[in-house]
Amino acid sequence: MINMQHNNTPFRFMSFQEFVPDSLRFWIYMLFLICFQFSNGMYFCAMSQMSGSLSLTPDDVRMMGNAVLVGLTMYFPLAFRLKFRFTNRTCLVIAASVLIAINLIVPHVQSFPVLVVLCFVAGFFRLFGTFECFSSVLPKIAPTHNYAVFLSFVFFVVLGLIHVFDIAASYIMYYYSWHYIHYFAIGLLLVVVLGAFVLMKPFRPMPKMLLYSVDWLGMVLWSIFILSAIFVTQYGEQMDWFHSPYIRAATGISLLALAANLLRIRHIRHPFIELNAFNTRNLLNLLVLFLFLDILLSSQQVLQNTFTDAVLHFDQLNTVNLYWFDLTGMLIGALFSWYALTQLKWHHKLVTFVGISFIVLYVIQMYWLITPYTNIEKLYLPLVCCGFGHVVVFIALTVYAQATAPFKNYFQVLCVLGLIRTGIGAPFGDAIYTRALEAEIITHSSLVVALRELFGWSIVLGTLVLIIIAVSRFKNIKVY
Repeated sequence: MINMQHNNTPFRFMSFQEFVPDSLRFWIYMLFLICFQFSNGMYFCAMSQMSGSLSLTPDDVRMMGNAVLVGLTMYFPLAFRLKFRFTNRTCLVIAASVLIAINLIVPHVQSFPVLVVLCFVAGFFRLFGTFECFSSVLPKIAPTHNYAVFLSFVFFVVLGLIHVFDIAASYIMYYYSWHYIHYFAIGLLLVVVLGAFVLMKPFRPMPKMLLYSVDWLGMVLWSIFILSAIFVTQYGEQMDWFHSPYIRAATGISLLALAANLLRIRHIRHPFIELNAFNTRNLLNLLVLFLFLDILLSSQQVLQNTFTDAVLHFDQLNTVNLYWFDLTGMLIGALFSWYALTQLKWHHKLVTFVGISFIVLYVIQMYWLITPYTNIEKLYLPLVCCGFGHVVVFIALTVYAQATAPFKNYFQVLCVLGLIRTGIGAPFGDAIYTRALEAEIITHSSLVVALRELFGWSIVLGTLVLIIIAVSRFKNIKVY
């Protein structure tokens, strides 16, 4: 394992220069981590201004955001190969430097396909830097390598910082313009580069690992598969689905890439994702649960945002201030997950059930709040419930995957789960709700009635998911 030391010996970060106090080394990594979480190729909160400045549609900007998430997902199978190929300092400098270059280039690029590729690369290198930070602090956060403790910390930090950045970026954009978000990100990344050069020394926690057997073609094919599938769900409604030659072509490309990957798994020695990763016990259950989670969370992205924008007419700052309550729920959810899994020793199935229950509770509350007279304070509790449920389900299912998958294939399993969790799941859920909302508006001729109707169907879906969890079999495992 990485940086393993005897339990009686205090852990010490070895990647820093000797003049750096031991008490500051953990916090320097946390500062670097914050800088990476605040850095992307594009930023969802700037979608409205970017659409006008770069002549992009909202679907184009969302596609770029999805490319960031796919790039992030494709990093997982290479995580340890890259960490053990380069020193700690080199990993941080490479990741930050690439992200600086992308943030400099993106505001000046007019080609949509080029922007998608840049966003994919940004996602990959964002996780490159993030993984270097998290893997380095793992022995400090969880000395016994208890992943229930570590992943509770990881998901709160990652999801929490995303919310904090969205809030900060929205204020920057409100008073200035979306270009300043990129300047802000560049400034933070320069802190990483400068800090790594001045405060750190070349250090590699394991013997140097070469990259000669990496299946780069496999990574490209898996990326084409999921990006083409996302394109279909993202643009299907706009292009009239299979009446469009673009949708038919994207579908064909996606299926061909998937077929090529499945053939390569059986016929090459070291495929990007090995067959054993797909044989992980209960992997299908996890994929289905993450898909249902993404669909339920899409009710927040589509229905709630439509409600606050078109019915309640919240301005940008009122809308973004709601993120604080989502963030509060995530903090409570992370603490609950840690306590339930490590202290109470609850089964992952029970923790997952609790998490989904709180998302259903959010949907139920929203169903009764869909009126033109709802004030902003009434949205606080539902958002706390949604944030709580979101992070609890993520932690429970990811810890379960870690405990059931062979360590050799664990990061490949994370990549497979990411094809749903950070890949097709959210666009698929958004497409369902967007199409259903349009149909309901035509039927009822009232946006409020349409929103309430869809929140009602979300309650039904959430209840079915809870039943599925209740009757599903989860392998009894220990993570402590």
